[in-house]
Amino acid sequence: MAHPEVKQTFDRLAALHEAKDSDYAGQAPLSNFRQCERFGVPAWKGALVRMSDKWSRLLSVVEKGKPDVTGETIDDTLDDLAVYAVIVRVLRREAGL
Repeated sequence: MAHPEVKQTFDRLAALHEAKDSDYAGQAPLSNFRQCERFGVPAWKGALVRMSDKWSRLLSVVEKGKPDVTGETIDDTLDDLAVYAVIVRVLRREAGL
C-alpha cells in the first residue's frame, strides 16, 4: 500500500506537468524538449541538462539555506526534478533506448 502523501504528490505532479507542458509546448506534448534536436542534441539529453540545472539549484539552496530564485522553494525544485526524471524516461523510450 502506498503512502497517501506519495499518491497525492504524484497526482499533483501530473497536474503540474500538464500545466507546464501546455505553457511551454502548446499543442505538441514535450515539443519544447525536442527543440534541442535542431542542434544535434537528443531530446532526452536536453532534458537531462535541464535536470542538472535543477540539481545545481537544489544544491545551492541547501548550501545557502535559501532559494536563489524568489518564490521557488526546495519543494518546487524537487517537484521539477521528479517530473524531469519521468520526462527523460519517456523521451529515452521514444528514442528506442
